[in-house]
Amino acid sequence: MQNSYSIPQTDPLQQIINTLRGELLGLFQVRTVATRARGRVISFGGRLLYEPEMSYDEISRRFLAHGYTPMLRREKGEDIILAMEGVVDATTGNPLVNLLLFLATIMTTLYAGAALAGQDLLAAVLSQSPPLITRAALAGAPFALALIGILGVHELGHYIAARLHGVRATLPYFIPMPIGGLGTLGAFIAIKSPMKDRKVLFDIGLAGPIAGFVVALPLMIIGLLLSTNFVPDYLSGQTLNSLGSSILADFIIDIFTDIPPGQTLAMHPIFFAAWLGFYLTGINLLPVGQLDGGHVTYALFGRFAHFIAIASFLALLAAGYLLHPNWYIWALFIFLGGLRHPPPLNDLSDIGWPRKMIGLMTVILFILIIIPVPFVRNIF
Repeated sequence: MQNSYSIPQTDPLQQIINTLRGELLGLFQVRTVATRARGRVISFGGRLLYEPEMSYDEISRRFLAHGYTPMLRREKGEDIILAMEGVVDATTGNPLVNLLLFLATIMTTLYAGAALAGQDLLAAVLSQSPPLITRAALAGAPFALALIGILGVHELGHYIAARLHGVRATLPYFIPMPIGGLGTLGAFIAIKSPMKDRKVLFDIGLAGPIAGFVVALPLMIIGLLLSTNFVPDYLSGQTLNSLGSSILADFIIDIFTDIPPGQTLAMHPIFFAAWLGFYLTGINLLPVGQLDGGHVTYALFGRFAHFIAIASFLALLAAGYLLHPNWYIWALFIFLGGLRHPPPLNDLSDIGWPRKMIGLMTVILFILIIIPVPFVRNIF
């Protein structure tokens, strides 16, 4: 709905339009004014007088004083400033919830790790026998600590990058999985304030996968060195043959092991946790929606990232048919979460060549760690 100069000067909406337009003097040449969403969004079309990053910071400072949040866009060759009524209330939640979920995830991953080691932690607890409980907990500790360490450092990477950029974020929420499986469904942080520009989007999106990978890589080597038992390669269970692999994992295995013909390696729980770190990092780097790779892709390509996301989603469906049905599950989760990535407040500032080169190296990292066929045999 176009509502600009026909509104009487005494109208409150016209007054705020005039006020905000006045705040744009010296920064933005206004050519058109329109309102949307019943006046809650005011659109100024025209031309920025200075480069976007500096202009946005000053416009934001001026608009926030009047209770409006600006968004910077370019549509059909024209610069657009959207003045959104309201300022984000960036509360960061109750840390007690984070602590309780973290403690619960320690227990569930200890149970899963004990199961991998052939121990039943729940039965030990029910028996009320301290020696049995201690033995089962110690058996599960290597897997639990390694997996929680990788997930925790991943999320802390996001959290620290967010704080460095002045973006409000919660502490990590760990998701316990009480019955079966790996003991956890992962972890996440919640971003509580908008991303200012593509640089912020890039840094926060990439900080998690890089931090988690830096932890997972040495843990994989340590876990491999601790895996000293060879078994016939036709056996199922906790062996290298039960897992799919990636280019980098195969390279590490070739360097640090010499597996005899017809045999495979019984994997140590730390190696399995590191393998999961590789697997989940590869998933997170998929260039889709709200995944970390989706953040990085939008920072690099802007609105074209939506077409990359659609192509990636179709590739996941093809991978589910050609490689492993596990990809159908990920495709479903990604579809439910949305393929389109929302733009940051300032959608015009470029991220610069250093970040573009890092983005290219991230693509190479994705190729090296992605596991096309994740689970070959049942390991539980």
